[in-house]
Amino acid sequence: MVTYFSILLGHLLSWLVVAAAALYVAVVLVIYRTAGPRYRLNFNLAEPARSTRQLGVWLGVKVLEACVRMSKSTLNTLLEASAEVGEWFMRRNPSVQENIRSRFLV
Repeated sequence: MVTYFSILLGHLLSWLVVAAAALYVAVVLVIYRTAGPRYRLNFNLAEPARSTRQLGVWLGVKVLEACVRMSKSTLNTLLEASAEVGEWFMRRNPSVQENIRSRFLV
């Protein structure tokens, strides 16, 4: 009986951790959407719990900003590379060039 209770308690704790993580991600996304990447950290020693929460949200916003910047630069690089590959393919194959000219220069 005690093992069933400990298993149930373990599952409840794991669901609680998942729910807390989901809530944290939601708060970070909402703050990032409303305040943007320039979210300011307000640290007040008189309210340590609120300051700690704001520090965690600020760190989450900064991590999200770094991820967005990296994904933008990666996608821009891939976009330029795909355009260069398309141009290279068109230059190497004359039948493709004629097909494109016949479609768009009718």
